[in-house]
Amino acid sequence: MTLKVRLALAAVIAVGIWNTGSAQMIKRLDALWARTVPAGTITIDGVMNEAAWAVAESVIVRYDPSNSTVIPGSGWKPERSGGSWDGNVSDPTNATVKFLVQGNELIVGVFARDSSVGGGFFNECDLLLMNLRDHSSGNSPAGPVEHGYGWVTESWGDPASGNPGASPIYFGPAKDDRTAWSGVTVVHGRSNDDKNGTAVLTPDVGYTMEVRLDLGLRGYDVTRPEGDIVEFTFSVYDADWQWPYNPNRFYGNRAWWQGQWGNSDTWNVGRIHANPNVTMTTDPLPVLGPDLVIPNGQNYAVPTIDGDLVEDVWQYAGQLRITYGDSLLRQSYPNNARWRSGQYQPKLSGATGTPPVFDSGDALFRYFFVGDTLFLSADVNDWFVTNTLDGDVDRRDGIRFTINSRDSVELIDHVLVCRLIDVRVGPTGLPVTSGFLPYLESVGKAQVAMKLKTGTTVNDPNDIDAGYRIEMKLALSGFGYAPGRGDGVLFLGALLFDHDAFANPADNYGTRTWFMREHDRASAPAWSYMDPTVLVGVAEEPVIALPETFAVTGNYPNPFNPSTTIAYALPRAGVVTLRVIDLLGRTVEQRALGRLPAGSHTVSFDARHLSSGVYLCQLQLSDEASGSVLRTQPHRIVLVK
Repeated sequence: MTLKVRLALAAVIAVGIWNTGSAQMIKRLDALWARTVPAGTITIDGVMNEAAWAVAESVIVRYDPSNSTVIPGSGWKPERSGGSWDGNVSDPTNATVKFLVQGNELIVGVFARDSSVGGGFFNECDLLLMNLRDHSSGNSPAGPVEHGYGWVTESWGDPASGNPGASPIYFGPAKDDRTAWSGVTVVHGRSNDDKNGTAVLTPDVGYTMEVRLDLGLRGYDVTRPEGDIVEFTFSVYDADWQWPYNPNRFYGNRAWWQGQWGNSDTWNVGRIHANPNVTMTTDPLPVLGPDLVIPNGQNYAVPTIDGDLVEDVWQYAGQLRITYGDSLLRQSYPNNARWRSGQYQPKLSGATGTPPVFDSGDALFRYFFVGDTLFLSADVNDWFVTNTLDGDVDRRDGIRFTINSRDSVELIDHVLVCRLIDVRVGPTGLPVTSGFLPYLESVGKAQVAMKLKTGTTVNDPNDIDAGYRIEMKLALSGFGYAPGRGDGVLFLGALLFDHDAFANPADNYGTRTWFMREHDRASAPAWSYMDPTVLVGVAEEPVIALPETFAVTGNYPNPFNPSTTIAYALPRAGVVTLRVIDLLGRTVEQRALGRLPAGSHTVSFDARHLSSGVYLCQLQLSDEASGSVLRTQPHRIVLVK
């Protein structure tokens, strides 16, 4: 059965289905292939007459108010209009954009149908605005680098680009570096002259652009055997009938693929896949599968939503670990998730700085579906469980899922609405929900439970907690899915809030750590698929390969006097440091254990210089090559004299 999805911005590669040997799924509309062509194949001349362009994958961007659904971050919007403009756009944005790879360069080809080509102020001109995410710094999420190419007549652009027959100009961080990127445009008509030099109106046909971008400068290498995934979005701006200005006809509008701005990180990121083995003759193109597969739990009993997570289905469901400070874990995420996931420690209100993170936030998220219901959970490890006002997201313990509704579109940008599914720890350990979740609960489309782990109290800095668990089920109909889980595609993100409060308020901190998408306007959701043929406990799950556990496995004796042996497991070689802390957060011992191989190890700790009491030991593993640091969960040791 062909699945048809109405799109305001649709890929030229038609909406259809793919088959991976296990299931049929909707073809990804946020990802495509840039075929590799031999050096010298494409001449950057604005003509696009080379044979490779005929087989290049393409995207159509179109200003199209008649369509109401986009997947998931593409959109359109009006920009400017004349005094008597009635909202009917006679010549809206309509462009075909194609992609190829030549060497380690991305080649972008554009044909824009346009009856009035030319320049003006920003948002009132014809313009290609590109956003290439920067992988060169290694930062995650990778930041944007703007590349603007169009007829911008403002002082920061070039007023001369509004002259009849003028070519577009460059702007953005690398505007003057033609080694980094360059382009050539051919106008089919005459720019900035709606009469084309005659006394009567002579509409243009449009323009063709060819642009090359050096990927190596931004940290990509599409020439390596495994290829690379280029993170790229673009907008096409269109303004008409102002050469000369006609208030009865002038208007400006634009449309975009996955993200609308060149210098920010909103909605989504387009994924352009490239590999030396994917060429002009590759047929069919390799399937671009989902970022996550949500398994089917139909063979297990439906869990009771009580926060215990003891049912078998949870043990074998899909899993995703999120840990603050663990960059190696993020690097293990699939596809481009390593570049979209991240962490942040804000400066708390009233604080003078950001104190050291004493207890790194850590949670294991799990997921599966049954029929038209999505099940999600989080098993959170946390020494200091706190409850604060819901309005301050930096002072809460809890989780967030982000899910796009499939039947709701933003009024201004016309992208799919992203819903926040927020749960935080309440003052008595019960869940407090916010975002879209209270509405779903009120109409019987969501159920949520939370349970504190044994020995955990809320807002008591004098004890050491274990953490909490959250369990929920969500009716897919609450997000606009048709019966039968709709098309099965789920746009998903996950986040862990961790706020630790101490006897000394100056030591308090909050962190946020997320997979793929931090909040409702951020990029980028995981393109996930609820696969009816991938069964919980049968298929190879979890989808994401997790690193081996780095942990303190125990100490003996415990209690002890005056010494104990601490046992721990190393998932890989690295430089190890032992730290012992008292319950006030003070370091009472820190010892460098040197570079150790992967495996099981022990270290002796002599506490004859300490008073009786409860202490916490924690190990740190440093990787010299990447600079990343892993920390174990703190382990409680008891000294009795």
